[in-house]
Amino acid sequence: MRTPPYRLVATVGSILLIAFILAAYRFFPGQLPGWSFALAWVVAALVLLGTLAELWLMWRDYRAGFLFPMRNASLFILLFSLVGLPAYLVFAGVTGRDLGPSTLLLAPVFLAFATRNLFRVRIDQLSLLAKTGFRAPVEVPLFRITDVAVTDDRITIESDGQRPVQLLRVFFLPGHWRQLRERLTGLATTRKP
Repeated sequence: MRTPPYRLVATVGSILLIAFILAAYRFFPGQLPGWSFALAWVVAALVLLGTLAELWLMWRDYRAGFLFPMRNASLFILLFSLVGLPAYLVFAGVTGRDLGPSTLLLAPVFLAFATRNLFRVRIDQLSLLAKTGFRAPVEVPLFRITDVAVTDDRITIESDGQRPVQLLRVFFLPGHWRQLRERLTGLATTRKP
């Protein structure tokens, strides 16, 4: 699976920002030139743009019925971050609290990691992409799926050359579970000879 450019920019930028914050505040406090902070703000803006692009694509896929977020801590952390981070920044600005450049530079990094770690299932006309853990997501072209076992509380997808994908009903909203079950059940019946 190829990494999209918006995700690559956010990942590389996040790593660079974390390294910069460590260098600026832990190893060389007060010794870095002013232009390095300006460069760090540009990188933070790029990380934020890459993350917003990924969030917009997720929203578009969700509205189209392709994306099914899992109802677990990763969803609640992301939703809280999308509301909480801007609200906290506005609150700090209104009350005059000094957050410091390190906090502001790391806010897009946190949002990028929260977005990246959202557990989700995406199924369109070509492939099934499942991120059901902290490992890399599993992407399976639909024509490579060999078996779909559906029970009341579990869907197991078997494919050639990939680890099996197991989806549990408890992690999905009821409407999402019905849609996912219908699509995968339809896929299972079209695969039978």
